[in-house]
Amino acid sequence: MIVDDEEIVIKGIQKGLEYSGFYVKAVIGGKDAIELAKKEFFDVVLVDLIMPGLNGVETCRRIKEISAKTIVLLLSGYPQEIEKLLLAFIDAGGKDVFLRKPLLADEVRDAINKIIK
Repeated sequence: MIVDDEEIVIKGIQKGLEYSGFYVKAVIGGKDAIELAKKEFFDVVLVDLIMPGLNGVETCRRIKEISAKTIVLLLSGYPQEIEKLLLAFIDAGGKDVFLRKPLLADEVRDAINKIIK
């Protein structure tokens, strides 16, 4: 699952991952991500750090409460915020993996492949 507040980011990542053979669902915002996680299991969730409403840390925490086996990776275009929130993200159950936007679909694919192997 891809969780971001920018549709253009979601579509770009989703298209690249689907082209690589991944099954992908995408939602705008943490609240929708949590609702979808209640209905469907995801091996990996890519979550944006800075979003209105629920940020990436809280979204991660809630997804991990629903599905402890789901791997949650952090996306962000705000590197200055990473230093403040990365430890909170890891404490919430997220992986110590940070993908910086803008990014290429190959970067996302390679990170997911490395983690699920």
